[in-house]
Amino acid sequence: MAGCLDASSVAAVLARMAETRPRVHCLTNTVAQNVTANMLLAFGAIPSMAVHVDEVAGFAQGAGAILINLGTISAEGELAIPKLLEAARDHHKPLVLDPVFVELSPLRRHIAREVLRLPDVVVRGNATEMAALASELDAAERVTRVTTGKVDHIEGKRGALAIAHGHPLMTKVTGLGCASSALVAACCAVETDPVIAAGAALTAFGIAGEIAAAKSAGPGSFAVNLIDALASLDEALLRRHMGERA
Repeated sequence: MAGCLDASSVAAVLARMAETRPRVHCLTNTVAQNVTANMLLAFGAIPSMAVHVDEVAGFAQGAGAILINLGTISAEGELAIPKLLEAARDHHKPLVLDPVFVELSPLRRHIAREVLRLPDVVVRGNATEMAALASELDAAERVTRVTTGKVDHIEGKRGALAIAHGHPLMTKVTGLGCASSALVAACCAVETDPVIAAGAALTAFGIAGEIAAAKSAGPGSFAVNLIDALASLDEALLRRHMGERA
């Protein structure tokens, strides 16, 4: 049965984020690069997004975690992915896969299959994407499944969580799903249990969405307010939105 995190557990992960400021190397959707970078900075992490095959390995080797997002996969990005996988394997870097629209593209499914040859990958996708990869996920070694939606479901070797925070406006701004995968990667850089890491990231992101929505007139102002809300999170705010007493 899925559990949930308490505010102090989420706050502890965020405190380690603020203290260590991990760099997340993102091979990500070009549509989402700006929002992803801003969300990571607001979260306390540092984004890097080099793609060139001659430099991506060096960037990845020194990062705290790696994100591979297939949203606008390019020929250059496809060449860079084996370098990222090598860095994750040889330097023991947490790796998050966001299989955007994998159900629509044989190329994306092939790349996802190659990524999932590595053990301990965290996969963050919507229900359709996760269903399209069901056989690959079943065959993967120690994979953590993060299925996002109205309620986010996280399943891994060490347990399961259900996260029920967020706001409908989060579906009205391009790139927020991609950004959430980067936040999961950032938490994986400071928390060794990927289930807790993903739960902390999505709880914080969802609560930031609730805070931002209360101040917003629509999707445009929401996008700006979400960055501010993410940057302002503390344990007191988390407790308030999670219905906990101090």
